[in-house]
Amino acid sequence: MVTLVAFASLPFTLRQGQYRVQTASGPMEVHIAENRFNPFLAVTSRPELAQALPHDGQGEGFTSYTWYSHPFVLRVLFGRNVAALGAINSYATISQPVTEKLDLDDTAAMARLYSTFADLALNTLNTLIAAVRRHGKLYHVSDLRRDEIHVTLRDDRGYIVREDLLQADMTQEEQEQDTGVDLAVQDAAWYETLQGTLDQGGTASLAEDLLMEAEMSLSRRFPRQALTTCYSTIETAVSALLTKGMRRRGVPEVEIDQVLSSKNLACKLDSLLVRYSGFTLKRDQRVLWKSFMELNALRNDVVHRGERVTEPDARAALKTTRELLEWLDTVSSRNHQMSG
Repeated sequence: MVTLVAFASLPFTLRQGQYRVQTASGPMEVHIAENRFNPFLAVTSRPELAQALPHDGQGEGFTSYTWYSHPFVLRVLFGRNVAALGAINSYATISQPVTEKLDLDDTAAMARLYSTFADLALNTLNTLIAAVRRHGKLYHVSDLRRDEIHVTLRDDRGYIVREDLLQADMTQEEQEQDTGVDLAVQDAAWYETLQGTLDQGGTASLAEDLLMEAEMSLSRRFPRQALTTCYSTIETAVSALLTKGMRRRGVPEVEIDQVLSSKNLACKLDSLLVRYSGFTLKRDQRVLWKSFMELNALRNDVVHRGERVTEPDARAALKTTRELLEWLDTVSSRNHQMSG
């Protein structure tokens, strides 16, 4: 019999043992191995000192400093005539016996098998991470991505029968993504846009801050928060625009508050917006209106029915939100020109 095995480094340390995790597919077992300090680099005056490092990276006669850099918990250790840098993560394993007959040469079937198990393992590990994040108040800890777990097929002796089919492609894709802060490599257009922003002066609007919060949520692997924040971003932007329009018409503040609090977002973008700005998303931007309605439906599924959100869903929501904010800015500019 062969077994599918998923291995991952968790972004924190836990006690060694078995952890039962309830998922939508039923209970799953996660095995956490013994925590050990794994040096990446050691500098010593004598080679044998590197062999005497404490197994957990802490001990009498040593000074240590620990920090989190996803997905690793890193520790630097200083002792007499020795210094070392390494990881102190907990390592998690999920296994699932394969009872069906397999044809290892059937690439398509193997890819489906790996994909299904990888999705299950990733969901299980991220459910564990979410519980630890809440229970331990580790708010800075992020979920894992598919490229951060290693899936193999092993025989009953533990030998690898088939490596992770997707690992090489995903590792290459991850390496190609620029996650650095070296902005000196940006092109002239980027700096022209930056200068335009600086020339405008002032502070960002609340909607712009919320949009950045949504982008941050997605970058930290929280697609649900990204989606719901996109909704709040749009509502904030259109409400601000409607408030300006109602004030121009002399509507009392109490009535403004009552109108904005009693109408849903779709109504604000359609009937209210056309009344107080002369534009309506539904009529003037039909493609964008359709995208907004898809965002709205998904947001309702998340908020009211607890549905999950995929990363592509969240990215699509961010794209819609950016485009909608740009259109609302255009509406605001045209209103300003007409009132001037």
